[in-house]
Amino acid sequence: MKISDYNLIVKSRVLLKDVNVEFFKGSINHIVGKNGVGKSMFAKDLILNKNLHPNLSKSITLISSASNVPYDITKNDLINILTNTFSQNEKMVELMDMLHIHSIPNNTLIKSLSDGQKQKLKILSFLLENKPIVILDEITNALDKRTVNEIHTFLNEYISINPEKIIINITHNLADLKALEGHYFMLDNQKILNYKDQNELIRNYIDN
Repeated sequence: MKISDYNLIVKSRVLLKDVNVEFFKGSINHIVGKNGVGKSMFAKDLILNKNLHPNLSKSITLISSASNVPYDITKNDLINILTNTFSQNEKMVELMDMLHIHSIPNNTLIKSLSDGQKQKLKILSFLLENKPIVILDEITNALDKRTVNEIHTFLNEYISINPEKIIINITHNLADLKALEGHYFMLDNQKILNYKDQNELIRNYIDN
């Protein structure tokens, strides 16, 4: 996915200017950057901006802290809803296995589950949309190490069996870069810079 001559202005503040960037299929495209530089706004604008690629917004699934599943139902209730909604999606069972959904209690209200369990159900729910572009906005933030490792394992497996997908991972968690090989970008000084080497990106991010 190529974006050319792109600008992002929010409330008269220029966040991105004259950006040319390409995100790659069959890969996890990591974007890092300091707080407030516009990473999450960039993700939202890809969906809302009608002046980009035709029908781009319909091609994107965004999973963020604002993306939620109903909390006042049980896991079983949610699975039944997903089964009815995505009855044509043959990958549902496969995704459930990859995310270890079976290990989540069946009849506990989702609001009473751990943050990691909620996150897995959220990932399952949104990936079933089966759109070609998936944007992950801080999905490993504030999770315990075991859950983060499980999500890393899942994402590596998911992209390996879905090489037609583009995954954009917006993150502050530098462990994501180490655990998930791909392409590396930093949002800085109104630009999206592409780094071929993750270690160079990490050094520049820390020193910035």
